[in-house]
Amino acid sequence: MLFLRSLLFIVWNIALGLMIIYFIRWFLFNPKARYIFGKRVFLTPGFLVSKREWLFGKARDLLHDYLRQAENPSLRNGYIHDLEEKVRAFLWEKTSFVDSWPLMPAQMKESIRRRITDAFTGIVSKLLRKTVPRLLEQWRVEHRIDDYDFQFSIDFFRKYYNLYVHKYLVYLFLAVNFIIGVENMILYLIIGG
Repeated sequence: MLFLRSLLFIVWNIALGLMIIYFIRWFLFNPKARYIFGKRVFLTPGFLVSKREWLFGKARDLLHDYLRQAENPSLRNGYIHDLEEKVRAFLWEKTSFVDSWPLMPAQMKESIRRRITDAFTGIVSKLLRKTVPRLLEQWRVEHRIDDYDFQFSIDFFRKYYNLYVHKYLVYLFLAVNFIIGVENMILYLIIGG
């Protein structure tokens, strides 16, 4: 009878290992939020589900924010305007060699610096505000984000997780927990017997 009770250690350890494996899969791929007594369980929805939704939402937000800033040149609080100002400041600094030209009035030197700076800043501005949005539209980036959102659904990740990770984790946990269960059984027999 003592030996039969000691066999329960093997069963218990294997069951514990399988519960851990299935909890990991549930933690990663749980598709919807679960509630207990009206409060959301903090591990729901699954980690990969929420991060995938966050990633595609962030990509859409970045694209729409960029297009909004690009079509409105009078907007002064965006990163496109900040980049244009950084380019302007960089060019103004790099054209300081004009100040060292002899026999030229200071007003003409400043005018040359301003024209060089304005010309190259205008090129950068047209590139950022006209060319890049046209390329985004031509390459259909928004539709590609939607296509990737559909293509890389949670079922896609779950399929490859089950194929390449879950099966081997089950084998590994079964082997390790079987060995731990046998060790626990032997200890129980030594101590209990």
